[in-house]
Amino acid sequence: MSPYLFVLVMEIWNSLLRFRIRNAPEFQYHWKCKELGLTNLCFADDVLLFCKAHLPSIKVLTNTLTEFATLSGLKVNPAKSQIILSSSVQQERQQILEYLGFHEGSLPIRYLGIPLTSSRLTIADCRPLIDKVDARLAGWNNQNLSYAGRLQLIKSVLSTLNTYWASAFILPKGILKSLEKKMRRFLWHGSSGSGIAKVAWVQVCKPKEEGGLGISSLIATNQALMLKQLWRILQHDGNSIWVDWVYRYRLRHSTIWTFNGTTGSWGWKKLLKLRPLLRSGVTYKIGDGSSFNLWQDVWHERGPLCLTYPQGPRITGLPLTTLLSSVLQRNQWCWPASIDAEIVAQLPPTDPTAADTIYWNSSSGTYSLKSAVSLIQPSTPRVLWYGLLQGKFKVPRHGFVLWLAIMEKLSTMDKPWVPRAENGCVLCDGHFNETHEHLFFNCWYSKRCLSILKSKIRFHWPYSEWQRGLIWASKKWRGNHLVNAAFRATLAALVYHLWIERNNRKFTATSTPAESITGRVLEDVRMRILAVECPSSLQVHNLYRIWHLAWPIGT
Repeated sequence: MSPYLFVLVMEIWNSLLRFRIRNAPEFQYHWKCKELGLTNLCFADDVLLFCKAHLPSIKVLTNTLTEFATLSGLKVNPAKSQIILSSSVQQERQQILEYLGFHEGSLPIRYLGIPLTSSRLTIADCRPLIDKVDARLAGWNNQNLSYAGRLQLIKSVLSTLNTYWASAFILPKGILKSLEKKMRRFLWHGSSGSGIAKVAWVQVCKPKEEGGLGISSLIATNQALMLKQLWRILQHDGNSIWVDWVYRYRLRHSTIWTFNGTTGSWGWKKLLKLRPLLRSGVTYKIGDGSSFNLWQDVWHERGPLCLTYPQGPRITGLPLTTLLSSVLQRNQWCWPASIDAEIVAQLPPTDPTAADTIYWNSSSGTYSLKSAVSLIQPSTPRVLWYGLLQGKFKVPRHGFVLWLAIMEKLSTMDKPWVPRAENGCVLCDGHFNETHEHLFFNCWYSKRCLSILKSKIRFHWPYSEWQRGLIWASKKWRGNHLVNAAFRATLAALVYHLWIERNNRKFTATSTPAESITGRVLEDVRMRILAVECPSSLQVHNLYRIWHLAWPIGT
């Protein structure tokens, strides 16, 4: 059965169930479902049914299931079904179990791949998530992946495996740190390797423009995804049964800002601890005041007035449930004379022709994961050299090694974690100590490569100091100009091939002439230029001329 047809069939089941319940005076709702008239939740072929632990009520549900089975052929499988009863149910427990023939279950249970629990989420509950990550890592064990390849797998696969869980729970930090440890080890050493990380994970998780690799922090992502749940509560647009349930059974006459965070389930209390982050991420814009609560919403810069001015409702005679429109008349504030003068002095502007609106502090005014993460991870200054790693012609494996070289985190012989018998540079027969400053580009071998590139494509590198040269290149080759993009790709390719040559000489005792190295650099960049479709223009003609590329026939 196609998903669309299945939804239509299950809608018939919902209608039938509602009809039978309306005509069954003996039916009693679950005590936390009555006000919403909630009896069932359905996703695919998984169905949750709710009612009081009361045999006549259960019979209404089972009789409806039997009737539906006659109509559709979809029958309940008792062997795969469970009933969960409250511990307070004693007298009718055995009678109910015998009538249904279901196994008696208990929380936590797994539903749609995640645990349903009313208590603290444990590491054991999250074991399936860890096992899933381990299984993916084991599948990549025998693949010879570059740093860039492993980075892409982390971003596209490993970082997203926990998204489903992270959207439902605030996961234990121990679990998230364990997952990040696995990701960190995989990035630097592969599936089964071990050793020191070249760059701190905090730096790796920064955005690219701030000098990182753009891997999302799992802790920040988890909190950002849970902020979306709070945002949905604020919006309360009637499209979520869960949000309706929260307002009916949790908040009641409170708002999300003033609800006592010490009551409720473990997950609910953890969610409420994110309210300070939510407060910094939203803005209340007052319209006619008909939607905002006078005392309990954060329309005022001091926050909920019932918290900063607790005697206000008593002194003014305006109860906690008062709407903001009660003190707005014809676009004018009309406060009781007894109100605190400081509150009146800090009133925001209003627009009586518009509705009250809550905006997310982003360009679109609505929640986005990226903007939520930025609330949790404050930004740091943009690095000058960010542009050197960008462009149409970039090669990921080249860019990763260039990033390490810029950070001076390649395993050169001067690094304390590198075991060594001698510090000499293998590219120039050990006459100088091997450092980033020496390799790029004080070594006679790397200088020879620069000289060849200058003669062939006018690639110019005026400084012998590595960091000073990077500053120059960041300014000289910035922007989207294709020639500049090609020179940035050339720098990355040169650094990459020099490092490969260094490793070959050190570990395999094989060497390659500088002419061959530069040939590989030129070939790599030329192939990238030819692979990118560029519309005909003077800029493109100039690029092809510098790189000695034949202009395609027919363009």
